[in-house]
Amino acid sequence: MPSVLMAGFPIDLGPWLEIRFRGLVVKAVQRGAEALRDLAEGDWSLLLVSDTLTEPEVSEVLARLRAMPDRKGLPVLACLDKDVDKLLLLRLINQLQVNQLLFHPLDRQELARQVSSLLDLPLTPPKVDLPASQLQVATSMAEIWSRFKDATLNRVGVIEEVTAALLRGALTIEQRRQAEREAHKLAGSLGTFGFHEGSRLAREIDRFMQPGEELTPESGLRLSELLVQLRQEVSQEPRTGEEAGASGTTRLLIVDDDRELAELLAAEARLRGFEVQSSANLGEARGAIAPRRPDVVLLDLTLSDSAADGRLLMAELAALSPPVPVVVFTGQDALIDRIEVARLGGAAFLQKPQTPANVLDVVRRVLKRHDPETSKVLAVDDDPTILKTLESLLAPRGIQVTAISDPLLFWQALEDTQPDLLVLDIDMPFLSGIELCRVIRNDVHWNELPVLFLTARTDVDTMQRVYSSGADDYVTKPIVGPELLTRISNRLERNQILRRLADTDVLTGVATRHKATQVMEHFLRLAKRQDQPVSVAVIDLDHFKPINDRYGHPTGDRVLRRVGELLLRSLRGEDVVARWGGEEFVIGAYGSSKEDSIRRLSGILADISQEEMQGPVGEVFRVSFSAGVAQYPADGMDLNALYMAADEALYKAKSGGRNQIVPCA
Repeated sequence: MPSVLMAGFPIDLGPWLEIRFRGLVVKAVQRGAEALRDLAEGDWSLLLVSDTLTEPEVSEVLARLRAMPDRKGLPVLACLDKDVDKLLLLRLINQLQVNQLLFHPLDRQELARQVSSLLDLPLTPPKVDLPASQLQVATSMAEIWSRFKDATLNRVGVIEEVTAALLRGALTIEQRRQAEREAHKLAGSLGTFGFHEGSRLAREIDRFMQPGEELTPESGLRLSELLVQLRQEVSQEPRTGEEAGASGTTRLLIVDDDRELAELLAAEARLRGFEVQSSANLGEARGAIAPRRPDVVLLDLTLSDSAADGRLLMAELAALSPPVPVVVFTGQDALIDRIEVARLGGAAFLQKPQTPANVLDVVRRVLKRHDPETSKVLAVDDDPTILKTLESLLAPRGIQVTAISDPLLFWQALEDTQPDLLVLDIDMPFLSGIELCRVIRNDVHWNELPVLFLTARTDVDTMQRVYSSGADDYVTKPIVGPELLTRISNRLERNQILRRLADTDVLTGVATRHKATQVMEHFLRLAKRQDQPVSVAVIDLDHFKPINDRYGHPTGDRVLRRVGELLLRSLRGEDVVARWGGEEFVIGAYGSSKEDSIRRLSGILADISQEEMQGPVGEVFRVSFSAGVAQYPADGMDLNALYMAADEALYKAKSGGRNQIVPCA
């Protein structure tokens, strides 16, 4: 029976591989030391190793593996960052004998194909793409339960001790409060793991412990009965299955039998950095999708194939997990066609004719709407089980979760994470979720942040308190995965649409001046606390007015759009790029010195200078920019001072002949 050791990957990947290969056994470890121990002791058919591995890191693990006399020939598949150091890459291949390389973000289907090749095992066809499937949620819940089972039994034990004190007539107010807290946490978390009866029992115990409820000897006897049932319930195995049920280039598939139009669309898309593939019919489209799924599909429903087949393709793409967004670009415009596209999960509906630029603008907006990596959630709950459950449910959807159990750390976490959604528990020590929500609604900067409550209480008074504090929504504990995912996804998508309207420059796709100012002010606050530099660069396109005068403003707009795309693609994800006005852009980079920013900008300037732009009748021309760069705290202590310093350096760059990058003196 083949066995695989998996080091440094998400824990749910093991069960996913075991489903794809009948008879395969996968063991997962997270630290380098664990991997080396198992490599020395076990009989393995394959090692899967990620460069996220630490203690020791991946190269040290592989070096020690190859030093083991009976492990020199063990096949190794490594998953690395796409920007991995080239010397490390050569060492992994030539010296450490890595057989196959993949890159983050990991394409699981490609991993399965490589494992099949390395082990000579047949693949079991999947019923559904599994990254966010019921299997993954159930596996994650089971792993969390194994970590928190003892803590759960300890909570039951605390309530048992309190009940014994009640029966002895020695119950204190503090003991009663403690039992109320523990019962409330149990009621909120047990149902998440499939212990519905346990959750019901905990809620009944919670009601006994509420302030104002009279506790009598009869109460103690009833509590004892409930606790016996509760301990029996949580001693069983969890039943979570009932609840759960490549490169960085964006890949666009155009499905249209109008060859001329498809070529125009493809040319516009390539200018914007897309990897493009075109298909003239649905058979070709399925053939293009099978080996490597696209990030977005542009589909004409009026192909020579039947429209029903086009709708079937839409349904197939919507059924994948995560679904592939489809932009329908068609000559049809009947209401029934729009309804059908919406019912099938279409991301947008465009009626022909449209300019290629307009079509690609819509495609870009759709991708932003479907991009999970832009979503951040801050969760505040004093129950670590709930926090880990949230992380497990949301992480597979690409939603970054920052979890804190101490509400007193809330404000600092809010400033540090800049979340898109806040998830709060009601009952917490020191500060309730209700109070935190009121604080949010009273703050000018944060009062529009969506707030969702998780609560085990469903009485009318609690619901009134939740909504009067300014909450947008609530979900009752125990957490049911699909319901919570739907509520959070809907809130995030709505919030992203509204924010993009206010935060994104429509022409260039970069941030607006207002949004960039907010982000850079945050950078400066963080830099003061952590003693880090912040660089601010002011960029101005050279000789831009003559471009508008000679080729017209539509061509000038196209240049600005392309420069914005190149800046966004070339800079770090954490940097902020904004259009400050006209042809002027500003870049803010946290933790970056002037020298670091100048090196990066020099590379971008070289790329832009080499790119051929086209006028309205095919004239070819090139553009360049000049820039000034300032650094906090050396050149200024606030954003206004830094901008002025960088602008002064830009003036010197322009005076010196343009096409230059000058640091603030």
